[in-house]
Amino acid sequence: MSNQEIETSCACGAIKIKISGEPRTTMLCACKDCQKASGTGHTALALYPDEITQISGETKSFSVVADSGSNVQRHFCPNCGTPIFGVTDRVPGHKLLPAGLLSDTDVSYQPNSMIFAQTLKNWDFVHPQLPQFQKYKEK
Repeated sequence: MSNQEIETSCACGAIKIKISGEPRTTMLCACKDCQKASGTGHTALALYPDEITQISGETKSFSVVADSGSNVQRHFCPNCGTPIFGVTDRVPGHKLLPAGLLSDTDVSYQPNSMIFAQTLKNWDFVHPQLPQFQKYKEK
């Protein structure tokens, strides 16, 4: 991803997201919680520091204990249901944004790794050269 300003929104436009800078990392996650949240075999995520991420509009949220054992709070638009961001106590001071939110920008998403490959569905293709971790990638 390039070092630029990203402006995007949820599907209905009620939530606006502005990012000024690079993600700390990018990844795919195939944990069972991400599969449920995305409705598919894995999620594509970008981890951004809070200080470069601005979100306007009111989100709703719920908390779960993820497969990593961390508490994860998932925020979404209460109008259209678009997943907006997640926060985890494993990486305080950061937001996990679904890469799909970046689709209406000129940012090119490239994942660095796949986490929770142990629960990757056999029908879900992930490039074999992408580094895969059976559980959470160590810090």
